[in-house]
Amino acid sequence: LETVLALLLLLLLVWFLNRELEVRYRLHYHGNVEADQHRIKIQNMRDQATWLLGNIIPMHVAEQLKVTQSYSKNHDDVAVIFASIVNFSEFYEESYEGGKECYRVLNELIGDFDELLRRPAFSHVEKIKTIGATYMAAAGLNAQQRREQAGPRAHLRALFDFALEMMRVVDDFNKNMLGFKFKLRIGFNHGPLTAGVIGTTKLLYDVWGDTVNIASRMDSTGVECRVQVSEGSHAVLSRMGYDFEYRGTVNVKGKGQMRTFLFPSSTGGGSV
Repeated sequence: LETVLALLLLLLLVWFLNRELEVRYRLHYHGNVEADQHRIKIQNMRDQATWLLGNIIPMHVAEQLKVTQSYSKNHDDVAVIFASIVNFSEFYEESYEGGKECYRVLNELIGDFDELLRRPAFSHVEKIKTIGATYMAAAGLNAQQRREQAGPRAHLRALFDFALEMMRVVDDFNKNMLGFKFKLRIGFNHGPLTAGVIGTTKLLYDVWGDTVNIASRMDSTGVECRVQVSEGSHAVLSRMGYDFEYRGTVNVKGKGQMRTFLFPSSTGGGSV
């Protein structure tokens, strides 16, 4: 009887130990699953934050911000464009859904401009910002890209071609517009400027300098459906095979009279 009792107690002990082991294993497994899920969640949040940051500021700037927490840099020979939908105010009607539908259409067109940036040919181009119905972009701000590009001024060609593609995008967009056609006017200039990030919680990447101001004036004093460039930019771009028309002198605020050139020329010329 004692032997049977001892055997029963031993079996009970073995069962209890096995049960304890199983419980611990399940808790350990559950803990690992929770830990893995937490790691995946954290990684997804990091990926989303990186994606959002990359849509606010260029990735090469974001990488430096992770190290220095601030960014400002002087650049030489950077190309800048301002592209304005000059007749958007005529299209906008506040009486129609408070203007929401008009801005939906504008957002769709801006989105088409943004899609151009995905093309490898425009990898040098950075969207800086939109100001109302004006789209601002630049090329030549990434030092590493410039070291690896085909030629020292390949980024100027890239931005100018980007501007021409913007014209084509507007033409295509207008095919789906009923009773209204958007008109795009673009100003182009290149030269030295300063780029930097302003703010600590709400970041803003921007560029400053005479080069930027003149590019803006090339737009504001420009001609619908054409690209107006400064004399200096004309000298560079014409050597790349673009055929411009000399417009004459234009009074530019803060600069006085400036010689400017238009593309395409009125004779229908283009790049070769």
